[in-house]
Amino acid sequence: MTSSKRFTAVFWLLFFGVTTHVFASEFTPQQITTLANSPTWHRLLHYEPIYGDGVESQVDDDDFFLAVDGKTNPFTELNATIEAFYQPATSLDQHPLCRFPARWHFLNSELILPAPPFALEQCPEFNQWINTLNPHSVSLVFASSYLNSPSSMFGHTFFRVDPENVEAGSTWLSYAVNFGAELNAEDNSLLYAYKGLFGGYPGFFSVIKYYEKIKEYSRIENRDLWEYNLNLTPEETHRMVTHLWELRNVDFEYYFFDENCSYRLLELLEFARPGSALREEFGVRAIPIDTVRAVIDGGFVASVTYRPSVATKLENDVNRLSDAHQKLTWQLARREIAPDDPAVTALSPSEQGQIFSAAYEYLRYLELDNPRTQEGAQYSLQLLKEVSQLPVEQHAVPTPEHAPEQGHKTLLLGFTGGEQDSIGFGDLRLRMSYHDLADNRIGYLDGAAINLFEARLRKREGDSLQIEQINFVDINSHAPRTLFLKPITWRVQAGFERLYSRTDDDLTAQVHSGAGVTYGWGDDVLVYTMAMGRLEYNELLDHNWAAGVGGLVGTLVYLPFGTLQLESNYYQFSDGLERYQHKLIQNIPIGRDNAVRLFATHQKQIDTLIDEVSLEFRHYF
Repeated sequence: MTSSKRFTAVFWLLFFGVTTHVFASEFTPQQITTLANSPTWHRLLHYEPIYGDGVESQVDDDDFFLAVDGKTNPFTELNATIEAFYQPATSLDQHPLCRFPARWHFLNSELILPAPPFALEQCPEFNQWINTLNPHSVSLVFASSYLNSPSSMFGHTFFRVDPENVEAGSTWLSYAVNFGAELNAEDNSLLYAYKGLFGGYPGFFSVIKYYEKIKEYSRIENRDLWEYNLNLTPEETHRMVTHLWELRNVDFEYYFFDENCSYRLLELLEFARPGSALREEFGVRAIPIDTVRAVIDGGFVASVTYRPSVATKLENDVNRLSDAHQKLTWQLARREIAPDDPAVTALSPSEQGQIFSAAYEYLRYLELDNPRTQEGAQYSLQLLKEVSQLPVEQHAVPTPEHAPEQGHKTLLLGFTGGEQDSIGFGDLRLRMSYHDLADNRIGYLDGAAINLFEARLRKREGDSLQIEQINFVDINSHAPRTLFLKPITWRVQAGFERLYSRTDDDLTAQVHSGAGVTYGWGDDVLVYTMAMGRLEYNELLDHNWAAGVGGLVGTLVYLPFGTLQLESNYYQFSDGLERYQHKLIQNIPIGRDNAVRLFATHQKQIDTLIDEVSLEFRHYF
């Protein structure tokens, strides 16, 4: 007998010797090995394969494991768990049976274990928690992208847990299940980005009232919510929530791109419904809307509900008013005219009702960013009294024609052919995420663009393959201003781009940013302008470093067959050089996940003029 076989024999002899008094029915070593390697046990402990033949749990909390090597050894963790269930009960809430009820349900269903020292119904905190949540059904909630928060640029997902027979209008009192990073307020932007990308922040599950999430996203951050009501059975829902109990105060490493809010929710769904495989395509990146598509494609979604933000509701209300009535509404809310002003009282009761209602809603919207004063509260109450005495026709915000999951996928591969000053070239583009200004608008916010980790390689006639451009970050926010809503337009880009002189070229490190305004013309045209600044390290220049200031103007036109973008910029640099660029982009979608794009540019770089035209085939996946 080999030494390894002798060790195994001794282990099992000791194991059964220690636990014989516990178990009324025996089970074989093969049963234990099979269970330790089962997908359900691995999901309970969050084991994932590592290099070689081993596994490692993604949980980073030692208290989650009952075996010393439980983080990397499913076998010893399973044995330790079974033994721990039969420990004397000195403190019910801290007993392993009360801490890990989902483990108990799984092992007992597979092995038919003898009765434990006490029943799960005797676990005080666990049963109080279950009774409070009263779980019967679950919805996956998608909050639209929020460009002012790096961790929410791509949107955010969380669960809503509902009791039985909940009505659509009463879900405010349901509970939200969220997974998020615990940030350090003292970290600067660079450290924040580094930790978010490469690890450094712990991630935790939290459970709060759903109305708190509505307040956070819909009221404070002005983000529309899409509620994907899942078809989990009550048993599957209870199964998921029971495992969620085990993850209270348990920390995971949080990564913005992959092991993020959406990834952890998929894990819970996979445990709730054994046999499902939702995370297979998310080994490198888990963009929230892509995970929503995976849940839909996996057959989990029964229906969809749209919940507009406060800003969307306000926009819907004021857009129903004429220009003259919009002005009166604005003046009322700003107290530039009194409620009994002749310009208001001369209107019909119905018109007055619409104006007072919109003024009240606008005043409430303004108070989101400015603490309410006693004077403001009194005036708000005065407007509300006027509304209560007038006929007001309520208009629900229409559900958008296209839901977020109907947009193109977020990974891009592009193949380009073109000419630069009569010299042919071919480009290969790879973009890790997410959406640019000219991409198909369906499912995305107009005027919003987030591109991270985009690289473009170029092969010119007579030259070798070289890097043409690398963008680490490229973010644009072009929300249009109105009389009531006045967002700032802004842009930031950092990376490398190849610049040309008459005799040479250089891959230049650069960062540029700017701020300005955007205005809409109907639903299909945005016009914008910004003041810009740029800093670069360029070896084509005498002193290498250069700083420039300038501006740009542009327009986005959403045509029936695709998006047209026209843009011109100008920079004056510290070394006395000037540069400008005029560009045209016409994007033509072919179905949801393909497009062709025409580029044409005329620009001045360093000491030369460059004309370029190209055609690109773009595939989103």
